[in-house]
Parts: sequence; structure tokens; C-alpha cells
Amino acid sequence: MEKKSQSRATQIGVWSALAGGALGFTLGMLFAPQRGPDTRRRLAYQLDHLAAQAEGFLRRLAESGLEVEPSHTGEEVVADAKARADHIRDDIDALLEELRKQSEASAENKNTE
Repeated sequence: MEKKSQSRATQIGVWSALAGGALGFTLGMLFAPQRGPDTRRRLAYQLDHLAAQAEGFLRRLAESGLEVEPSHTGEEVVADAKARADHIRDDIDALLEELRKQSEASAENKNTE
């Protein structure tokens, strides 16, 4: 029973760290003073890099000898992380488009005054 709670705590810790890192990085990129295409390109690279790191961590965890009964294989976790990254990327694209439109509207309002 103790091994199950320890493996569950480890699993929660890993997902919390990944989610926190992804959220912090995403917010940092949104407020970065760069052009939209450059920001999206950097974000895509970092998300791919994060997925690769997560895969490596999960493989090392599996090879460490801990008797953990995963609910998903490493490939499923990586596929899920990539799907979530794509979803985040789409959300960021939508936010950047909204910001661009607001910026254009603001510039037009200043020109008409």
C-alpha cells in the first residue's frame, strides 16, 4: 500500500511540475517583447523540448527499478503531452491574434482623434 501511495505522489509531483513549468513558460512567452511569429516559433520549440524532457524523465523513472504500475505507457504520455502542447499553441495563436486586433483598433482610434 505504501508503494502505491508513494508512486501516486511521484506521479502527481511530476504532472504538477510539468504543468507549472508549461504555464510559467507560456505566460513568460506571452509577455515577451517579440513579434508573434518569433514567439510562436520559440514556444513550439520549447514545448517540443519539454515533451522530450518529460519522456526522458519517465523513462529514467521506469528504469530506476521502482515498481510503479503506470496507467499509461511512455508513448501515450508523450502523445498526450504533444496534444496538449498543440492545444496550448492554438490558444496562444488565438490570444496573439486578439492582441494584434486590439493593437490595430487602438492605433486606428489614436489616428482618428
